[in-house]
Amino acid sequence: MKHLLPEQVEKLIAAANGDRNKLLFRMLFDHGLRISEALALTKASVQRGGYLRVKARKGGRHTDEKMNAQTLALWNRVTEHICPGTLVFPISRQRAHDIFHAACDKAGIELQPRQGVHSLRHSLGHALLNQGAPLPVVQKALRHRSIGSTGVYLEADGRDVDSWRAKATAATAASAASMSLAEVQREIARLSKLAASMQAATADTSPEASS
Repeated sequence: MKHLLPEQVEKLIAAANGDRNKLLFRMLFDHGLRISEALALTKASVQRGGYLRVKARKGGRHTDEKMNAQTLALWNRVTEHICPGTLVFPISRQRAHDIFHAACDKAGIELQPRQGVHSLRHSLGHALLNQGAPLPVVQKALRHRSIGSTGVYLEADGRDVDSWRAKATAATAASAASMSLAEVQREIARLSKLAASMQAATADTSPEASS
């Protein structure tokens, strides 16, 4: 599943233009918000004590999630002069994607094909699993109704496979390059001896040998 590493998320936020864009990325990652949930936030979405109220989808129950101090301070700064019912991010989904891609370009973050702003939600899921969080915790953090939906975060994505493939092939190449001439000669001798023994075994079990 397409996602950013925590260090890439920090670079992304640092590269974002303005506190509002930084806050958007922080909310998407910290709380694993869907972009539709983030764009629906108003000043009143943060309750007394620094709890973010996330409205449920399709008639479910809302959740109240504790905000970290850094994100709460940024929220208060951005929303200081707006009315309680005013949208904090009065932009379209497409605009949010454009802002995300612009910040990634500025931060030098290489994205996978068709990777967009929604990958910040996926990034939280992967970050939690990498820290050892059990699957039910990840399920609750992402507000999945079914733990089966959370299970997809256990699947490796293309970047993970590419990274491990590169490590494997590099290790093989390094091992071959580090072999001395004497080691190469011994390996050749070993393989020749093995080939001879295989030929002898084949000859012993042939029809001519058993007749």
